[in-house]
Amino acid sequence: MKADTSINASKWSFGACVAFIALLALLHIVKSEIDPSWNFISEYQIGRLGWLMHIAFFSLSLSCIFLSISLWKPLNFVGKIGIIMLLISAAGMLIAAIFKTDPLNTPPEFVTQSGKLHQFGAMLDLIPFAALFITLSILKKMEWHINRLLLLSSLVLIWFGFIYFVVSMATQFPVDGKFGPNILLGWQNRIMIITQVLWLAIISRQVANK
Repeated sequence: MKADTSINASKWSFGACVAFIALLALLHIVKSEIDPSWNFISEYQIGRLGWLMHIAFFSLSLSCIFLSISLWKPLNFVGKIGIIMLLISAAGMLIAAIFKTDPLNTPPEFVTQSGKLHQFGAMLDLIPFAALFITLSILKKMEWHINRLLLLSSLVLIWFGFIYFVVSMATQFPVDGKFGPNILLGWQNRIMIITQVLWLAIISRQVANK
């Protein structure tokens, strides 16, 4: 892969990250009826202006794909394992973009086929694991002029967001499987997603400027 192809792909990846963050921020304003304390970001797909969240998920998928393209050739075997995980995550984000979720408080027995497919797409999110393999591989590229402290910080941040969400989910998961305003997981969900996007953006910029 030519160097300019790698750089251009990393720039597109960064741009897709910016698009996702901008759309998510906009949705918090224009769809203020969604309570971020307990509603997940997927629920911005529901109702008016839901198409904005579909585009946001599609942008996140594109970011993963473009970053994978930019990193495939220069990274070692360990890094390529991470890239494969990143592509699986991209597929999951694409599924989430296509299939609309159900409201979070939908009883399990009433979840639609679209909602089930959206949940399946969300389960394919392996970005924290991809970040571990990819970051460790990049750190070994001694010839690259990169900010290693920034890369390590972004790796720590993404794992903080992931563990925070998983632990919160485990401790608050309703016995009957019914979520609602009393299950406060919305901010944890947002922190997890934002830390993933920040990692993608930081890696993309570092690769573009290496």
